[in-house]
Amino acid sequence: MTNSLILFDIDGTLLHAPAAGSNAAFAQAFKEALNWDQTVEHINFYGETDLNVFRRIARARGVEPTAEMERAFFARLAPVLESHLMQNPPVLFPNIGNLLELFSNRWKLGLVTGNIETTARLKLRYAGIEQFFSFGGFGCFHADRAEIARHALVVSGIENPEKAFLIGDTPNDIRAAKANGLISIAVATGGFDFQTLEKAGADVVFQDLSDTQRLLSVLEGK
Repeated sequence: MTNSLILFDIDGTLLHAPAAGSNAAFAQAFKEALNWDQTVEHINFYGETDLNVFRRIARARGVEPTAEMERAFFARLAPVLESHLMQNPPVLFPNIGNLLELFSNRWKLGLVTGNIETTARLKLRYAGIEQFFSFGGFGCFHADRAEIARHALVVSGIENPEKAFLIGDTPNDIRAAKANGLISIAVATGGFDFQTLEKAGADVVFQDLSDTQRLLSVLEGK
């Protein structure tokens, strides 16, 4: 089924990266890149994009963000985050490693994540799963997750996939799937519970991805 596509969110879907490290990395990158004393503990990152978070924070400070400011910030964010990941690596959710091994032989796998590409790949690398993902849509491409998903479809190299799924843990993942004609699979391992994801309109909701056979049934249309 090589003409079929599965796109994955990262945080809350594939893995858990300690929030304290991400918050500290953002604060340090703001300081080093822009000399801003800026905390991010008040920001809800679930379903967000790094680009949108940066722009919201800048505008809250009364500053209109520029492309140069964004480049400077993100250039510092990746190495700062890596120093935190070295101390506290991300933890895969149950069964994720097994699923990716299985899926990589049947489907083309990609990413739709609010992380910029460099931090996304760092998280995957430190979790031991970077090798499964050669392409994706990232939070440095656009502030809107639906546009990020659209980018992932374009760079997938599959013009008309037989089947295309987006697996994520937030209502924004569900909206991004619907906006692009993707089948939405939601998983309640992030910041939203099963009922909330159902109400948000996911095609299928899982409590977690530990049931391989049930997930395969959904993907194969059985």
